[in-house]
Amino acid sequence: MINQKSIAVLPFNNISGDPDNQYFADGISEEIINTLCKIKGLKVTARTSSFSYRDRQVDVRHIGNDLGVSTVLEGSIRRAANRVRISTQLIRTDTGFHIWSESFDRELTDIFNLQDEISRLIADRIREQFGHFDIQDDFETPKTSETRAYQAYLKGRFFLLQWTVESIQKAQESFKESISLDPEYPLPYLGLSQSFVHQAAWNLADRMKALYMAHHFIKKLGDKQTELAEYHYTKGLYHFIGNWDFEKAQSHLNQALRINPNFSDALEFKAELLNANGHFDEAKQSIDRAIELNPNSPNHFYILAWNHYLQEQYKEAITSIDKGLSINEGWEMALELKAICQIQQNEENEFINTTKQFASDKRETLLHLWKTIKQGEQSGLSLNESSTFHLPVCTYLAWYGGTKDKAIELLINAFYDKSGQHINFRFDPLLAPLRQTDEVKKLKFTYSLDSVNSLHEEIKESKSETLSEEEVTDYLELLNSSMSKDLLYLDSHLSLRELAIKLNLHPNKLSWLLNNRIGKGFNEFINQHRLAHFKKIALKPEVQHLSILGIAYESGFNSKSVFNEFFKKNTGTTPKAWVKLQTSKQAF
Repeated sequence: MINQKSIAVLPFNNISGDPDNQYFADGISEEIINTLCKIKGLKVTARTSSFSYRDRQVDVRHIGNDLGVSTVLEGSIRRAANRVRISTQLIRTDTGFHIWSESFDRELTDIFNLQDEISRLIADRIREQFGHFDIQDDFETPKTSETRAYQAYLKGRFFLLQWTVESIQKAQESFKESISLDPEYPLPYLGLSQSFVHQAAWNLADRMKALYMAHHFIKKLGDKQTELAEYHYTKGLYHFIGNWDFEKAQSHLNQALRINPNFSDALEFKAELLNANGHFDEAKQSIDRAIELNPNSPNHFYILAWNHYLQEQYKEAITSIDKGLSINEGWEMALELKAICQIQQNEENEFINTTKQFASDKRETLLHLWKTIKQGEQSGLSLNESSTFHLPVCTYLAWYGGTKDKAIELLINAFYDKSGQHINFRFDPLLAPLRQTDEVKKLKFTYSLDSVNSLHEEIKESKSETLSEEEVTDYLELLNSSMSKDLLYLDSHLSLRELAIKLNLHPNKLSWLLNNRIGKGFNEFINQHRLAHFKKIALKPEVQHLSILGIAYESGFNSKSVFNEFFKKNTGTTPKAWVKLQTSKQAF
């Protein structure tokens, strides 16, 4: 069932005429996603899944079903010199109707305020349509007064999220440029730290040097950004991958998710952390939630596959891997794990087909691994300790190929080096006999995570600031008066926020009052008053020169589709049929 309080922000179209401005359009879209993610009670689809619809003509109703969201935001950006024009449309995915649309024309120096303004307007419209949640007064978006620093940062994010050796290097150059333009702007420091951690994790650079640089930039930032989810995510990433310090990683991931419960990447690493420590049920819950927020992320399905593999659920692991490969065909990390699962399943033909997708050297190594495990063949390959495999294939080969001392040496070295290849070694089924050796048993494993209570605890939403019973009575009386006497519903542009100002009440409290005490959302409440007004005046002589739609507009409705849909939902008939029936009744 689709969560009604939900949204996917599609990548904004770059209509500037300069393809180099694509990074700017992507960056604005991502920043709006990040801002909306801070609103507890609103489900926001992650960037990876939203951006998978770039350059695809897909009906919003299909997108809603695919992503499990009730609304979609589309937009375009035109940038010229120091001005930017952003046009946006918020669309319901069940009907395809536009809930709201607006264009903004601003100076580039006002871009941060504009992003917050758009995000707040979007959240307001969703709350008015689908029900109560609190919207904070200040989104606490990190800002810089140097627009060139912001543009350089956006360019860095654009390159970083391409995840190639070359693009990560370009990202680092852009992040450094951003820092040089504004050393106080925190986001490029986090971008740099993340880029170096990923280089270390994926063997894209010298591991120790990359981890040193990751620590260097996060340390330069200091502890001034503790309210940023990205800050805690980055520190958690570093402690997990760089140091195997699971307790510190757990603490920072918790804090990231408390600030941003929609942070699917943090949920993914939470699942990885739990997998590495054998807490498989909790890991499954975490990665399932990540997939709910980001159903088009191959990485999430890869981590789910690891969850199954470590529990020797090889068939389920292969199913998850195939889902990831359907999104990112030819992804070697996933193909490696698939090959290992097929070895464990004794699926030789399928295994051979999988190996055909690797380069010849890797294919030869994997075929030899099959023979060493299944046929006891001695390893005749040179064991390269700096293997480009993401799994500990060299350690597997050494153990099953008869050089057990070498396998023990590789594992012990990996243990002290905190190798990402071996981070799951305590539960890897292929390493089970190796774990029983005296040498491995002697390892003093001080990195384990014995308790997951604080990590697994449900992220609790902060309670709404409600009204006392006396205040409820007073504001209900004031609200009813504003409708019956002041006829505020006749203002076709009336919003919940504007009504709250007229009542001298915080918008969050008015939303709570409408939904929790009256039992209606803002739109339903206002439109029922408009509908009653329409029925009251529709047959009067003074409005007979107007069409039915004209009378609806006189009653406060500002959309033909909204009027017709709401009328039929509440009366069971069309406006035209109702007027005809009432006219015939008057004749008698």
